[in-house]
This record gives sequence, structure tokens and C-alpha cells, in this order.
Amino acid sequence: MRRCALNLQEKIISTIAPSLEAKGYDVVQVRLMKNGRKQVVSIDIDKLDNTPVSIDDCAEANRLISMLLDVEDFIKESYNLEVGSPGEIRPLTKISDFERFCGRSAKVELHSPVDGLYKFFGELTGVKRDADQVAVCMKTDPDQVELELPYENIKKASIKRVF
Repeated sequence: MRRCALNLQEKIISTIAPSLEAKGYDVVQVRLMKNGRKQVVSIDIDKLDNTPVSIDDCAEANRLISMLLDVEDFIKESYNLEVGSPGEIRPLTKISDFERFCGRSAKVELHSPVDGLYKFFGELTGVKRDADQVAVCMKTDPDQVELELPYENIKKASIKRVF
């Protein structure tokens, strides 16, 4: 059941991301939920120019997403579409997010420990790509030690945005 939901999320992202990017938006995350018997497709967007997402932005993105999903018609049951901003605590969900927010303070949680720790706080310093691995680089608080955290080991990551 979980794998089907993930496939649907991936399908939604691949369907809407190119058109949203052309309009200056980034798909942060797609969540599928149930509200009673009704399916809810909740999509968080961000602006590629790093300015705050407005209500008008959400309305524009909602109209575009609705049209794209109606044309593709792969969500078989009826659903409500919600489009919003990720808010003050912005999730980092893609490698490009770690590159985009380089120099910003972040919180990173891992699936398995590195140096005995699961959680790290510090400044994102970049992304390192090797032939077989991608690592997120960060200087940890307060000792400023630079770490390379394997991307596939990252469970959850976020930045605190300043508006």
C-alpha cells in the first residue's frame, strides 16, 4: 500500500514539476492524505527566486496543477487539491535543495548514525558527488567540524527560513 502511494506521489511530481518550474515555482513536497472518505492531494510549493509564496502564487499554482492532473487523469478517485507554502521550517527534499540553500543553517536527521549521532545542526556547505555516492556537506554547530553525510542516509532535513 505504501509503495502505491509513493508511486502516485512520484507520478504527480513528474507531471507538475516542469510546468511549475517554467512559472518560477519549485515543488517542495506532495502528500497524499484521507479526510474522511475523500482523498486530499496536498502540495507545497516554493518560489525559485527565494521570495515568499503569496496567496496569489498558491492560487496560480493550484489552477495549473488542477489542469495538469485533470488532463493526465491518473488519480482515479475524487480528491481535493490543496496548494500551499512550506512555511517557516522548509523541508529539504531533493539534492538540488541542499545546493540551493548552501550557506544556510539546517537540521538533518539520519536513518543510521554518523559518529554516533542521528541529528546534526549546522551550516550547509555544499554537495559532494562521487562516482557512486552523493554526500551533503555541513559544518556542525558549535564546533564547526565539516561532515559529509551520505544523501541516501538522510531521513529528514530542513532549514529555518527568514521572512
